[in-house]
Amino acid sequence: MRFITLVLLMLTTFAVQADLLVSLQAYENKKYSEAKAGFITLLPLGNPDAAFNLGVMAYYGEGQEINRVEALSYFLLAEKLQHPDASAIVQRVYAEASSDERLQADAAAAKAFAAVIIKQDAQPYRLSKEQPPAAINTPMPIIPEEVTRKNPFGFIVLQYLVDGTGRVQVVDVLDSFPVGAYDFHAMRELRRWEYAATGRPHLMSVQLNFWIAGVMDAGSANRIVNQNNLWTYAQAGSARHQETLGSALNVISMVSGALVYVDKDLSEPGDKLDLTTWFDSRKLKINIEAFDGEVTVQTNAKGEIERVLQSDELIAPEAETLLGMRIRGGKEGIFRLSNSTKQERTFSRLVNRPTILIQQYVPVHEQLTAEYWWRTAATNGDRRAQRILGAKREDWQFYLIQQQDPLAAAWHGARLWLDGEKTEAKALLEQAQAAGYKPATELLQILSL
Repeated sequence: MRFITLVLLMLTTFAVQADLLVSLQAYENKKYSEAKAGFITLLPLGNPDAAFNLGVMAYYGEGQEINRVEALSYFLLAEKLQHPDASAIVQRVYAEASSDERLQADAAAAKAFAAVIIKQDAQPYRLSKEQPPAAINTPMPIIPEEVTRKNPFGFIVLQYLVDGTGRVQVVDVLDSFPVGAYDFHAMRELRRWEYAATGRPHLMSVQLNFWIAGVMDAGSANRIVNQNNLWTYAQAGSARHQETLGSALNVISMVSGALVYVDKDLSEPGDKLDLTTWFDSRKLKINIEAFDGEVTVQTNAKGEIERVLQSDELIAPEAETLLGMRIRGGKEGIFRLSNSTKQERTFSRLVNRPTILIQQYVPVHEQLTAEYWWRTAATNGDRRAQRILGAKREDWQFYLIQQQDPLAAAWHGARLWLDGEKTEAKALLEQAQAAGYKPATELLQILSL
């Protein structure tokens, strides 16, 4: 019996460079030393498949002598990392091992687990500890029609440095979907943004969302996640597809207006995704005079509000007056009602919504969330996904710096500089500069003034 399962993919649309998949392919081709080295590099990421596969190789003596202690230690590590098959294998190998072998394996597994960098309880990462300066002029980038025709919806995440006069001096793209579609126009406009002068630099980030009204419905959303076998390849283990799927789900959630949350009782999706329920909220209506603010409510099967769940940001009317009101088109569920005067950015202007915006909270399996696929892709070795998570979590940021990633090193170095730790900051910035990362040079110049 073999525990490693490999699905060989014929990829025509994406270039696959994921470490896990490369290691699995090396294993399939009996290049065991190469496979083992690849699996070991993934252990600091807390990758359960890498630990499990190392256990398999040690247990069967593939590319090495059979080593029951090593095998058991890796299976124990995989169990700690919540591999679904590890517990059963641990019981089997434990029964075969002597007391001394068990003690050695337990100690080795504990040491390996302590060396895992990516943790479940990681702290959030922030570019700055201070409040950002007040915005004075931050217009939305104007995207040319020839670009929007090819890319009618998407987003871009940028990080940038604002100098002491309030001018944006250094800009770089952290994430975007579709990749590269809006980069030039967004970065050019961002350099024109103005903030209140504070006399000192600030590090900031922003996500800009783009879409043409009515361009996406349930049908087109389903085609996005199912076309080119994106869903199939992501499930099969391609980290490149996993990262792309995460970004696609992020865009669809944004454009649909659905507020998805994970319901652990739901079963896994099938061979194809169906996101039809995400678009139900676009058909909902409610009449509330002089509504102002934001409120979360729960409705019964008739769409009538029976509970107010969150009303801290509701200005008018009184929360109690909402009870019994009906959301037309709604059924039993949880909804967020937000102020009709709130503005949303389109490609070239700010648009005021003329009515109350109603968004339904949609329960989904975790595999229908962007975070799930970004986390999976990052753990499987995809650098782009690691950078996305590095902007959110300290453990991923620390890992990227440890790997001498120039983007992470430069911007974290800038943060340290502003925090007064200039020696370490300069070392990181010069490291990124030596790697050819142009923004590192710009950051050094501005921060040294």
